Formats: sequence, C-alpha cells, structure tokens
Amino acid sequence: MMVSVPIEKASLSIVRLVLVLLLTIFFCFLGSASTSAEEAAALFKWKASFSNKNNSLLSSWILQPNTANSSNNVSKEIVASPCSWYGVSCINGSVNSLNLRDLSIHGTLYDFPFSPLPNLEYLDMSENGLAGSIPPQIGNLSKLIYLDLSINAFSNEIPREIGKLKNLQTLHLKGNFLSGSIHEEMGQLRFLSDLDLAANFLYGRIPPELGNLDNLVEVSMDGNLISGPIPSTFGNLNKLEALLLSSNNFSGPIPPSIGNLTSLHTLNLFYNNLSGSIPRSLGNLSNLSYLDIHRNQLSGSIPKKLGNLKALEYLDLSNNLITGSIPVTLAKNLSNLLFLYLAGNNLSGPIPQEVANLTELNDMSMAENQFTGHLPQGLCQSGVLTILDVDDNMLTGPIPRGLNNCSSLFLASFRGNQFTGKLSEMFGGVYPNLDYMNLSDNNFYGELSANWGRCPRLTTLKISENNISGRIPPELRNLTWLKELKLYSNRLIGDISKELRNLTHLNILDLYSNRLTGEIPKEFG
Repeated sequence: MMVSVPIEKASLSIVRLVLVLLLTIFFCFLGSASTSAEEAAALFKWKASFSNKNNSLLSSWILQPNTANSSNNVSKEIVASPCSWYGVSCINGSVNSLNLRDLSIHGTLYDFPFSPLPNLEYLDMSENGLAGSIPPQIGNLSKLIYLDLSINAFSNEIPREIGKLKNLQTLHLKGNFLSGSIHEEMGQLRFLSDLDLAANFLYGRIPPELGNLDNLVEVSMDGNLISGPIPSTFGNLNKLEALLLSSNNFSGPIPPSIGNLTSLHTLNLFYNNLSGSIPRSLGNLSNLSYLDIHRNQLSGSIPKKLGNLKALEYLDLSNNLITGSIPVTLAKNLSNLLFLYLAGNNLSGPIPQEVANLTELNDMSMAENQFTGHLPQGLCQSGVLTILDVDDNMLTGPIPRGLNNCSSLFLASFRGNQFTGKLSEMFGGVYPNLDYMNLSDNNFYGELSANWGRCPRLTTLKISENNISGRIPPELRNLTWLKELKLYSNRLIGDISKELRNLTHLNILDLYSNRLTGEIPKEFG
C-alpha cells in the first residue's frame, strides 16, 4: 500500500499531461482551421474582383457550405481550406506560397489579402493581366522571400513600402508600365540577391544606397529611362554575376570600381550616353564572358588589359568614339571569343594577324573604321566563321585564300575598301549557307564565277563598282531565292534576258553602266 500512492500520483500526472497535449493539439487545430477559413475567404474575395470571373484555371477556388446542421435549420456556415486550391501551398494549414504564374488573371491588387496572409513567403503572379498600382500594403507581407509581378500592366511608382520586406531575396517587376524613380528604401533589402526592373518606364537616378545590397547576384534595369551616372557604390557588390543596365540614359564614365566585381560574368551597358575611356580595371574581371558597351560615346583606346579576359566569349565595343589600334593582346589571349564587334569607331592600323588564330570566332564586324593593310591570312581556318563585315575601311590587297573555301559563311561584306585581285580566284568556291555577299566599291577584276549559282540560300549579291568583265554566268538563274542583285558600274557584256530569266523573286535589280544588251525579261513584271 505504501507504494501505490506515488504510482497513483504518477498516473494522474501522465493523464493530465496527455490531456494538456490533446487540448493543445485541439486548439491548434481550431486555430489552424480558423486561419485557413479566413485566408480562403480573403482569397475568394480577391478572385471575385477579377474582370474574368469565370477563369477555368482557378475553378478549384471555391467555398463549400457546411450542411451538417441543416436539419436543425441552423444557418449554414462556410468551411474551406485553400491548401488544396490550384497554385496554393500551405504549411500547418496556413498559406505560405501562391504560384499564379500565367493563369490569365485580369484584375488589380487592390483587393488582394496582404494582411490576412501573414505567413506568405512566395508570391508569383507574373505573366497575367494585372493592372493598376502596386498597393503600399505589399509591405505587410513581412515574411516574403520571393516576389514576381513581371509581365503585367502595373503602372505608377514602385511603392516605397517594398523596402519593408526585410527577408526578400528575389524581386522581379520587369515588363510592366512602372514609372517614377527607384526609391532609396530599396537599399534596405539586405538579403536581396536578384533584382529585375527591366522593360519599364523608370526614370531618375539610381540611388547609391543600392550599393549596400552586398548579397546581390543579378541586377537588371535595362530598357528604362534611367539617367545620371552609374553609382560607384556598385563596386561594393562583390557577389554580383550579372549587371544589365542597357538601353537607358546613363551618362558620365563607367565607374572604375566595376573592376572590383570579380564574380561578374555579364556586363551590359549598351545604348546609353556613357562617355570617357574604357576603364583599365575591367581587365580584372577574370570571370567575364559577356561584355557589351556598344552605342555609347566612349573614347580613348581599347585597354590592353582587356586581353586578360580569357573567359570572354562576346565583346561588343561598336559605335563609340574609340581610337587607336586593336591591341594584339585581344587577338592572342581571347581564345574563347565567339563574337567580336568593333564597327563604327575611329580605329586604325592593321587588323592583327593573330585574329586568324581565334578559332572559335563566329562573327567579326570591323566596318566603318580606318583600318589599313591586308586582312589576316588564315581567316576561317577552323571553318566556323559565319559573319565577316569589314565595310568602309582602307583595307588593301587580295582577299585571303582561306575565305574561298569558307563554307560556313552566312554574311560577308567587303564594300568600300581597296581590295584587288581576280574575283573568280578570290571567291570561286561554293557557299552552301551564304545569304548575303557585298563586294562593291573595290578594285576586283576578272569574270564572275559560275559557282555563284551554286549558293542555294543566296538572297543578296552586290558586286558593283569594280572592274568585272565578261558575261553574267547563266548559272545565276539557279538562285531562285535571290531578291537583290547589284552589278552596276562594271564592264559586263551579253544578253540580260538569257541569263536572268528565272530570277522571279528579285525585288531590286541594278545593272546600269555596263555593256549589256537584250531586253529586261518579261517574267520580272
């Protein structure tokens, strides 16, 4: 009997503990059920505001009546859990994720339940038809980590209250009609890693406070109206991998501090009003694979240190005011280069012979400069060159023989130089992929090769203002897709009607100032 008392007391304690646990679970269930019902009602109310209320993609968003007490004439209560609705995910019965991407939602966010969704962490409403302003109540979603409102029709300013989303890691607002300036409050989003504001109508300056967001990995603001300088504080973003600021109104120099971003692999600054020289510090960006700064007002010479960018695959410095010669370091070291665009500058001197060693090169545009000398021997030696444009320079000499067999060529243009040589030897090969060829305004002589008729995809052939003689090869009639043929200002002879009868797709035919005879084929009518 002495032992039973503590055993009874122990048993009683266990029973009490079990009861407490059961009551806790019960009340938690009631609380969860209550929360679910409130969230369901709030989301259902927002759905009711859509202009397309019968959206079949959201047919699961319904509220069910509780019929359990209907026999006692007790008022029917609405019961629902949104956790089974399409695009909705929950944790412990409370909505934590809304993935409503591309669901043909047409409406606004004015009735969106910002406050009734206290546990929302993920919100994706991109690619819909949402319009109006982004409400300031969006700042109530304090647990939000991911926010994507891209490709809608939102307008007016980005609300300052977005700066209250302290846990936000991803902010995508691209492809809307947002205007106004970027507020400094955005600089409070210290966990932000991905910021995309592209393709809007944002204007004003970038606040330097964005340089405090040292977790940023990608910044995209291209396609806006943003002006002023690129903040030098961007040099603090040491995790940044992509900086996309193209097609804006940025002015002033490229900050040398950008050279601190050693993780950067993409730098897009094209179509702005940037001036000054290209910073030598860009040569420190050892991981850079894509550099595009064309269509600015950059001057000075190409820094030799750009030859350090051994990971570079795309380099576009075209349409600036750059002077001097091409550094040999670019041609020697950039062995991974696929695209090289230097057109529309004031570059001079010869094109380095080492360019021919860029065996991965697909596209090369050197047009509208002041280059002299011969083209590098060995161009297209690897057989991957598709675009070669050297228009409007002062290049001389014969075309490299390697180009005669460059079967990968799609577009080639040599117009407005002083090239010479027998044309049938320079270009006597077959180009199965060739679409466009321009050899005009040079000093080529000899006859046209019959092999031009064996270029099945050719749509444009221009060999005007040379010293070409002989007849138009009858094989040209095989070019059934040819749309433009310009052979004016040469010494061609023969009957037009015989040679060009089958070219029924021609839009432009220019043969003046030759010695041709016959009639224009009636098929051209």
